[in-house]
Amino acid sequence: MTLLEKRVRGLEKDLAAAISKLHHGLAPKNVHRLRTTIRRIESFISYSHPNLDKKTERSLKKLAELRKRAGKVRDFDVQLGLLQGLANGSAAKDRESLATLLKKKRERQGKRLSAEIEKLNDSRLFTRLNKLAGQSEQPEFQAVDAKPLLPPLEEAKAQLAEMANDFSAQESLKPGRLHKARIRLKGIRYMAELAEESPEQEKFLNELKAVQDSIGEWHDWEELVRAAEKNFSNRSNCALLCEVRALFAARHSAACSAIQQLFSQAQHQDKKPSNSVQSIRSIARSA
Repeated sequence: MTLLEKRVRGLEKDLAAAISKLHHGLAPKNVHRLRTTIRRIESFISYSHPNLDKKTERSLKKLAELRKRAGKVRDFDVQLGLLQGLANGSAAKDRESLATLLKKKRERQGKRLSAEIEKLNDSRLFTRLNKLAGQSEQPEFQAVDAKPLLPPLEEAKAQLAEMANDFSAQESLKPGRLHKARIRLKGIRYMAELAEESPEQEKFLNELKAVQDSIGEWHDWEELVRAAEKNFSNRSNCALLCEVRALFAARHSAACSAIQQLFSQAQHQDKKPSNSVQSIRSIARSA
């Protein structure tokens, strides 16, 4: 069994475990686990470029819809957590009011997530994922675009460098681009996780996770600001709204600083590719 096959079979087990636990209740950690496991499966597909039949494509589309549904529930879990961490006593009443509203919305989204999970009982999703795992060690599995694949870690680094170059021309990272960067960084990180464990891989993953977490915090506060503005925008002196806006601004500054530092480092390293990457690229050019 190849390393890639071990990785995807592990993801298959993680997905089954997450779905099984969610049948018994939508605990925040299990909702989050479902979402991240699906992201990792999507990164595996993105990396390996398998030949997918129509039924498998439909199954993966349903899986993406399930991830998005879980994401809606997770967003409310995070916002409620952020609210609980605020200590401004003068905002206590508004904080309680907003928390009550978010809990109701979370409950509605939770019911929709549960309904989507129940639908999986009648699908052949796991049968098709098992088939993908079995195919991952076959040469034709990785030959759709006729390009030799870099090892997962090197491919992840190459994609990060490409991403850094795309963003280098921007004087500032607008919210929309920052959000897209956050999503793409997740895919790159999960791709790197497919590689053999090593100090190099651990260092790369830690660097990406630190930046991803920083942008994630910004995004979470952005969502909370939207919720607060929707409910308290007619009150210019609302203590809660002023507090969350200030914290959001601080998180945005930290996120921009973190990603710009990561991009600068990635561009510098891309100018000096490792011997292994140079060798692989030479083979690709001569193929």
